Amino acid sequence: MFSSLTSKERQNVLNEFPELSPNLIKRYEKTFTRYDTDNDGYLDVEDLKGMMMVRGVPWSHSAIIRLIRDADEDGDGKLSFREFLITQRKNAEWARRVLCALPEIDVGRVGVKGAKKYFEAKQLLSTAPHIKHVSH
Repeated sequence: MFSSLTSKERQNVLNEFPELSPNLIKRYEKTFTRYDTDNDGYLDVEDLKGMMMVRGVPWSHSAIIRLIRDADEDGDGKLSFREFLITQRKNAEWARRVLCALPEIDVGRVGVKGAKKYFEAKQLLSTAPHIKHVSH
């Protein structure tokens, strides 16, 4: 896990996931550890089902299988912490695309922080060629 890595290994993780701050990676590590119910260093289907239920977003078995398949680079049917970070990256990219698709944002409803995220996503969209704009 991130906390137990050497400084060089931590730097490698930060280099691979430059969009994630060290604090955010530590938060993801806490989440990963919390739901790794058998403490084997992986999240399997049952672990992820439990996570989704606790978070109030129950997913179907097939949706969780797809989530694992999308990030499971070694094909073992479960997520290592690194593969879990890949899912978080994909979730963040999806959220940015959805946010960028909004033509405008109501600051009174989402607040200043919400507006900041909106404009940061718009700025990222204009500077990142790998993220395509979703148009209406």
